[in-house]
Amino acid sequence: MTTTKLMLTMSVAAGALFAATPALAQDAAAPQAAADDGAGDIIVTAQRREQRLQDVPVSVTALSGDELTGQGVTSTHDIAQSITGMTITESGGYVQPFIRGVGSTVTNIGEPGSAAFYIDGVYMPTVNGQLYQLANVESIQVLKGPQGTLFGRNANTGAIIITTKQPQFDPHMSFNLGYGNLNAVAASGFVTGPITDSIAVSVAGNINRHDGWFNNKNPANGLGSKIGDSEKWTVRGTVLLRASDSLDITISADAMNIDDPSPIILQPINGYQGYVPGGLLPTDPYDYIGNEQIGYRVSQQGVSGKIDWDLGGVSLTSTTAYRHYENHSINYDSDTTPARLSKIDNNDVGESFTQEVLLNSASSDTFNWVIGGFYMKQDGRLDPLFVRSAAGLTTIAVHQITDAYAAFADGTLKLGQLELTAGLRYSYEKKDITGSLNGITRLDNVKANWDAFTPRAVIAYKPTEQIMVYGSFSKGFKSGAFNANALSPVPIDPENVDAFEVGAKFSPSRGFTINGAAFYYTTKDLQVQALNPATNLIELRNAAKVVSKGFDLDVSYSPVSKLNLSLGLSYLNAEFDSFPNAQVFLPVPGGDGRNASAIVNVTGKRNVRSPDWTANFAADYKFEMGNGGSIQPSFNVYYASKFYWTVDNRIKEPSHVILNASLTWNLPGERMSIAVWGRNITDELRFRNVSAAGQADRRAADEPALYGVRLGYKF
Repeated sequence: MTTTKLMLTMSVAAGALFAATPALAQDAAAPQAAADDGAGDIIVTAQRREQRLQDVPVSVTALSGDELTGQGVTSTHDIAQSITGMTITESGGYVQPFIRGVGSTVTNIGEPGSAAFYIDGVYMPTVNGQLYQLANVESIQVLKGPQGTLFGRNANTGAIIITTKQPQFDPHMSFNLGYGNLNAVAASGFVTGPITDSIAVSVAGNINRHDGWFNNKNPANGLGSKIGDSEKWTVRGTVLLRASDSLDITISADAMNIDDPSPIILQPINGYQGYVPGGLLPTDPYDYIGNEQIGYRVSQQGVSGKIDWDLGGVSLTSTTAYRHYENHSINYDSDTTPARLSKIDNNDVGESFTQEVLLNSASSDTFNWVIGGFYMKQDGRLDPLFVRSAAGLTTIAVHQITDAYAAFADGTLKLGQLELTAGLRYSYEKKDITGSLNGITRLDNVKANWDAFTPRAVIAYKPTEQIMVYGSFSKGFKSGAFNANALSPVPIDPENVDAFEVGAKFSPSRGFTINGAAFYYTTKDLQVQALNPATNLIELRNAAKVVSKGFDLDVSYSPVSKLNLSLGLSYLNAEFDSFPNAQVFLPVPGGDGRNASAIVNVTGKRNVRSPDWTANFAADYKFEMGNGGSIQPSFNVYYASKFYWTVDNRIKEPSHVILNASLTWNLPGERMSIAVWGRNITDELRFRNVSAAGQADRRAADEPALYGVRLGYKF
């Protein structure tokens, strides 16, 4: 779809959004998102306590589980299609969110990324395995901008808060079964109910599998076959003990498994090392010409316990969790060529223990506060990492132990129509690393530590209940790291973000909100990845400085009952303010497609994975039928302008438009439903990762058009 068509689509969408009169809006029901207080107000936890979305001086987008389904968001990979100013791309299966031009491309051992992921209050400490399936999810909140005070450790670009469906004392059950193209089968279920008057339980699970959409074009590796078959499943069980009117105890256990090679199925873009005219070359973005039988497997298991205790005047929340994770790249053909120039088998394995305690004041008209503490111990291992190249077999084994501590406080003082918020977090992190190369110790308990204060200050003014304007300053901190793959004893420096934001939130009538914000961020010592030209192993470096500036606009409108409309628009300018020593790969003149590593000055170039413009429009309407049934169409269109994959801006992602839609027929009684759905309906081509290496420029294509039917039952 061309940009002209996109702008026409968005213009029509905007016209539909504002066509209905404000008088109609006064009787409309507001769309649900993170939670609804019964009065049509969306409730979020962006300040570690429950508040109306319109009362929070933070840029937040909140989506309910139903909205996610209607908009075609089935995993964390898809979230950006409903959030402007955000991209979610990958590198070798590692999930890498960028929000407002801030993010991380690093895939180091135990790497936390630049966005803090929380599921049911449990912090998820690594970027591997964060392709979470979003069946049986109650809501998602995306907090834009550094959240270093309240959410801490790696919240430089923001926080992503996922809440699953919780146990209920009223029995409830729902099941969905679907089938689609590529022999896709998807099933999910949720069951909850009481065991006793004080104990409720729930069990949720889902499974998704489909045939691969990649064409094997290498005669030595199964010519003509399809590759990339995928299977993913999750299961979660939760017990809620209502010990008293003031004390709830929740215990959860979960497991997930991903067997899907598509994140590491790469193809060369314009030739490759050893290519000769007439040689094997992809002609389709879904062609694979590598010489390896690729596999990629991720698994996680975890248990957690949460205590919610109202102590009268103050409430205590304690969250304790243990998680085990594994990430296995099998026969990763990183050179992308028909010859074996570089092959990687990676085994990234580890465990983590986290403990967080929050004390919240009772809701007050004058002063509200929260005090908290956080601890994490993470044991990460390359167990081991194998590289086969022209130099032979290289074996790298690494063991890294991370201890992270934090204490924080945040308070809001209300002075009539003025609200003053101030917060501060102290973080301390230490790492201990041991590593060997081909069985010879290179690092022996090498230690490093870092600490930081991350403050937050906000001034908000509310002349009426319908209007709020605010200005804020916040700081983010991402600790330093060891260069594990390179077995270097010299760590890279921490990354820091200073963020200024001014915004306004306006609710002209029930079911109608207009929220906007402008921002200016400075990221210092940005952590970036370099690439060893011979092995294609990731190495770490610090860039100098990135400046991000722009604005967001989000409008939500329900002009009549059962009709929900939302429109988002974001402009971003993110560029390297200073980066004189960037590693890049440049095509060899007159070569066969290979590149040569070079150090160049990319000051003034755009930061990677950060489009100037993003926009989305979503709509759904429920047509009530005379027999007690209903029909509900829903769609979401997402636009991203071009962005760059490499710091020298040599390789770019063209602008693209993604259209998702569904049509649901709820049978009389609304216990049974039949839905037809489509994702990426126009079969728009885009990529989940593109990079440059010594052997070739290379890319991994994202999913093509997908469509199917889904049957649902609930009571």
